[in-house]
Amino acid sequence: MARVGPSVYCLPLLAALATSGCFDPHKKYTLDPLSEVRGGESERVAREAAPFADELVRYLRGAPRDDGDTFVLQLEFEPGGFAPLMDTIGELEALLVIMRDFPRLCIAIEGHTDNEGEAEKNLKLSQWRADWVRSFLLERGIAADRVQAQGFGDSDPIADNSTPEGQKTNRRLVIRILNPERQSASLLDPSR
Repeated sequence: MARVGPSVYCLPLLAALATSGCFDPHKKYTLDPLSEVRGGESERVAREAAPFADELVRYLRGAPRDDGDTFVLQLEFEPGGFAPLMDTIGELEALLVIMRDFPRLCIAIEGHTDNEGEAEKNLKLSQWRADWVRSFLLERGIAADRVQAQGFGDSDPIADNSTPEGQKTNRRLVIRILNPERQSASLLDPSR
C-alpha cells in the first residue's frame, strides 16, 4: 500500500481558498459604501423609520422644505398629563442625538393644545409639556441657552377643533430652529 502525504489532501482546500479570495476585476470594490446606499433601498428604509430625524438633519444641512424651520415632535400624553408616555419618546431621543451632533443648534419647543377645557388650563398644560421636553434635553447634557420652551395653549390651532382629528392635530409640540443657517455636525467637522 502506498503512503499518501498530507499535501494531497490539502491541495484542493488551498485551491478553493485561493480562488475565493482572489481579486475579481468584474466586481466593484469601493471604500465608500455611501455611494452604494444613496438613493437605494437602504436609504428609503432609513427615511421611513425615522422621518422626523431624517427631515431635521436634511434641513440642518441645507435642504429646503415646505414647513420651513418648524418640525412637529410626535409624543403622546395621557389626557391632561404633562409627561409623555415613555414608549412614544423615540423622536425626542432622536432630537437629543441631533443636538449633540450639531453643537451650535438652538431650538424653541412650542407646546399647543386643542380647545377642550378652560383656556388658562390649556395654556399651563402646554407650557408644562414644553418644559418637560426642555428638561429632558438639559438633564442629558444639552446647554440651557440652546433650548427655549413656550406654551401657547389653544391660541394657535392648525386644524378644525370641532372634529376629533382636528383636535388631535392641534395637540402638538413644535420644534422651531432658532438659528436656521446651515449647521455642521461635530462628527463631520473635527475642528469643533
